[in-house]
Amino acid sequence: MEHFSKCERLKVIDATCGKGKTSWAIQYMNESEISEKFIYITPFLTEVQRVKESVIRRKFYEPTKNEQNVTKLESLKYLLERGENIVATHSLFLNIDEEIVKLISLQDYTLILDEVMNVIEQAPIKQDDIKVLLQAKTDENEPFITIKEDGYVKWNNRNYNGDKFNHIKNLAYSNNLIIHNDIAMYWTFPATVFKSFKDVYILTYMFYGQLQRYYFDLFNVKYKFRSVQINAVTGRYELTKYVRPTQEKELQELKDNIHIYYKGLNDKKDLNAIGEEKGAFSSSWIERHMGNKSVLKMITDNAYNFHRNKCRSLSEKVMWTCVKKFEKKLAVPKVKKQFVEVTCRATNNYVERDTLIYLANRYMNPVTSQFFKSNGIKIDEDLWALSELIQWLFRSAIRQGNPVNLYIPSSRMRGLLEKYLSGKAVAYFEERFFYQERANITTVTKG
Repeated sequence: MEHFSKCERLKVIDATCGKGKTSWAIQYMNESEISEKFIYITPFLTEVQRVKESVIRRKFYEPTKNEQNVTKLESLKYLLERGENIVATHSLFLNIDEEIVKLISLQDYTLILDEVMNVIEQAPIKQDDIKVLLQAKTDENEPFITIKEDGYVKWNNRNYNGDKFNHIKNLAYSNNLIIHNDIAMYWTFPATVFKSFKDVYILTYMFYGQLQRYYFDLFNVKYKFRSVQINAVTGRYELTKYVRPTQEKELQELKDNIHIYYKGLNDKKDLNAIGEEKGAFSSSWIERHMGNKSVLKMITDNAYNFHRNKCRSLSEKVMWTCVKKFEKKLAVPKVKKQFVEVTCRATNNYVERDTLIYLANRYMNPVTSQFFKSNGIKIDEDLWALSELIQWLFRSAIRQGNPVNLYIPSSRMRGLLEKYLSGKAVAYFEERFFYQERANITTVTKG
């Protein structure tokens, strides 16, 4: 697979959620020379509208479909050809092709990426079907697919018109499909996209624990860290030298505002007892208990007890989660509709929620983890799980500095959060990453 050694133009603006990363980006676009051109990519349509309304120095255009059957992707190409400032969603940006990459490069754009994207995904094909494809022959006795030296899949059967493998065919034609040990296929966002921009800014928090960091490591994409803060005198947002998450001054406030449930002296029952096993509430653990109605009832009863009796909260104040496929089985009584996906990030829609129920124990897909490891990329499951948890928590009232009550029965996830809030994560989490990235951090310090 292609590697490129440096991308000094790529900066990860890594700071606590709600600290002003998006506000800085809007300020930056408002203050930049009018000749500068931007592409702003965000997860949500509401944020698309916010950018269009907030950036007054330059006009932003959103790719749209029209009555002449012009697709959003075609609309994006048209806007790029004209050199317009563009705001779009992650879902559209993930579908860009080689023509779009070339247009971006020719127009000298700056990319602002609000939150990390799903830059690598396991393709929807089973292991047995992969074996079928590897063994299949065309009418000319040629293999359906071949595996190139870099691991990418090449689709050879141009006469194929079936439905079963049509998606795989399209992914292979885009030259972004990798096979792993003949058991899985992965679509990867083309890393060369990040090289086509004049500058790249990624707005996120705890990047070093996220999947996109491993993707950058896989393709040897280099980046600088920066933090952001508001200048108390001028009221302007400024990029600063990087401050590690557990060294930010906001951490103490965060610790004071997150009230984790623990069994009280007068409690007859410990609601955390069900999660004491290290693997409790992981997907595999829940799968094993799917047929056990008593365990499922205990989980949902505990969650209901927490919000109704321990917190005495209104249903509209509740935010609960689990892995999506278990939502119906683990639905918390009376607050089923208050579910917020465990992967949720970058939205302000739930800032009034102050009663939080986290029924998950996050581990990366084992095949995905093995895929990275087989390519020499070391995965830290705890860092990844913690970053996922923190992103979810910041959808709630703590985003605006308000206190929340949290029920997190998984002993593993609760322990990771406790280490983070105590500041012990400096040694436990961050040093494991920054030791490996010392050269990169040195560049940031000198910068």
